[in-house]
Amino acid sequence: VGGGREGRLAAGACRAMPQGVLVVDHEGAVAYANPAVRGLLGLSPSDAPEGRALRELIDDEELLNAAKSAASRSGRASASLELQRGEPGSGGTRAVLRVGVRRVPKTEPPMAVIVAEDITQQRTAQEAREVFVSQAAHELRTPLTNIRLYAEGLLEEGALEAAERERAANVITSESRRLERIVNDMLSVSEMDSGSYVLRQDEIRTDQLFQSLEEEFAAQAKDRGITLAFDLPPKMPVIPGERDKLVLALHNLIGNALKYTPAGGTVTITVDAQPSHFSVAVADTGIGIPEADLNRVFERFFRVNDERVAAVTGTGLGLALAREVVRLHGGDIMAESEPGVGSTFTLTIPLLASRAAA
Repeated sequence: VGGGREGRLAAGACRAMPQGVLVVDHEGAVAYANPAVRGLLGLSPSDAPEGRALRELIDDEELLNAAKSAASRSGRASASLELQRGEPGSGGTRAVLRVGVRRVPKTEPPMAVIVAEDITQQRTAQEAREVFVSQAAHELRTPLTNIRLYAEGLLEEGALEAAERERAANVITSESRRLERIVNDMLSVSEMDSGSYVLRQDEIRTDQLFQSLEEEFAAQAKDRGITLAFDLPPKMPVIPGERDKLVLALHNLIGNALKYTPAGGTVTITVDAQPSHFSVAVADTGIGIPEADLNRVFERFFRVNDERVAAVTGTGLGLALAREVVRLHGGDIMAESEPGVGSTFTLTIPLLASRAAA
């Protein structure tokens, strides 16, 4: 990279860079490689690239041609491109590299510098956002279409009888609430995805919290012909956390259990309050989840491929949102299920670490 103090500073700066740096001469041989580029190229620390032909290290013709052009006197002086390393299905994530090639000025003979940056995480996040927007648009389309169709029927004079008008108004109200739930869930997911969300540290009275939940879901369970049971310890603790977000997580778990449990079934909420942790198990005697889908139920918009599930309205965001909330509290949610027998979702929040940090 050059001698003297200036050269040593340049070499030290290159060694410290998180981006990979390669300097290539006019014959296509590597004159310099910093430590980061070894990892990007999959080389071991003892495998020195210096002195080797660039073609031995990289098999991408576009990059090789760009380097050859930049390291000549008359070729194109710069280029930007992306490389993908690794094969899909090889057991790991396919890495995406952003590569810039530039001619090094005032060198004789001419040389080129290649700077490579791993942008796999950024590209994965971008693809996830695109999928999220696409799926969100799909979920929003159904209630919006229903609202529009029934509103048009109401506006068309004499088109509907009194009973049909009442039904149309009920559908519009129901779909509006569904739309509101979808939007609220998406806003909550987006809020937590930003990485800047900070939990409020409330003092949560769990006795009051579960009393409210029992009162809220009792009527729904009765209407569905489901037995709703709360198995609570005699002394319910006060725990740190954000009450509204914890209510949201429990709401989704209990609501899910009731939705997918047929009439005559049972949903049981069991609380285990220990000095070290606070756990809530929501068990149902519902349709259950196939083993192949069990690890995917916490994915956004994922719904089990079962006609009985398809018949129940839902966004596929509830469980994903519940897990995000619990993880913000330092805990997690585990799922167990047997098709035709039922499912149990267990939410656990550690307490000792929270108190130590307070």
